[in-house]
Amino acid sequence: MRRRPALVAAACWIGVLVVAPAAAAQSIGPSPTPRVDGEISGVLSRGGTLTIRVEALMPGGWEGLHLVEVAVGADGRELERMRYDIEDARLALAEQEMVVGTGDVVVGQWLRVAASRVVVTTGAGHLTFTATAEVLRDLPPQTGFELSVTGDRGERAVVTRRIADPEPEGLSWGTVLAAVVAALFAGGFVGNLYASRRRPPPRLSIYGAIQRRLEEERSQPGGTGR
Repeated sequence: MRRRPALVAAACWIGVLVVAPAAAAQSIGPSPTPRVDGEISGVLSRGGTLTIRVEALMPGGWEGLHLVEVAVGADGRELERMRYDIEDARLALAEQEMVVGTGDVVVGQWLRVAASRVVVTTGAGHLTFTATAEVLRDLPPQTGFELSVTGDRGERAVVTRRIADPEPEGLSWGTVLAAVVAALFAGGFVGNLYASRRRPPPRLSIYGAIQRRLEEERSQPGGTGR
């Protein structure tokens, strides 16, 4: 009978050891996985500019993100790679680094980026990275852009984009104004021409007729002229 408390205590300890790891495993759960999207706009020729936008979504908050990368490639080889460290707010390009928001500039073989032209916005689980880069050399027409984000635990999401087709340009205000002025001028000219052709002959004044009659009588011999 004296061994019964000891057996009960040992069973309780065994239960604790079995339940604790299971509860810990349930509390940890799977790591959140980021998602990424983006767009590239601009021109690939030298002297032009490229606007690179990367949009990341991290369940649990954008603070779980660590790195944003943009790899520029063509024909199966990488031409340039841009890396943005979220915690340090530092942008790296071609082994050069700068703090975003300063007056620094990083220059690669193909692209040049100023720190003042990098904008990062955050909110809840969203992070948007936008960089405007100057093109230093003509990029191949088939150039692709690999956009990726990496979380603090190494989770990575990747998407590939090409430069977006430029939107068709509409009529400029100058063109519209010139068309309106031309239409008004043509309308006024045609209206005046039509009015001149339809203008009725002037009516004879009764006073003019009497005056002419008196002058004819005076000019005749034996007229009443004084």
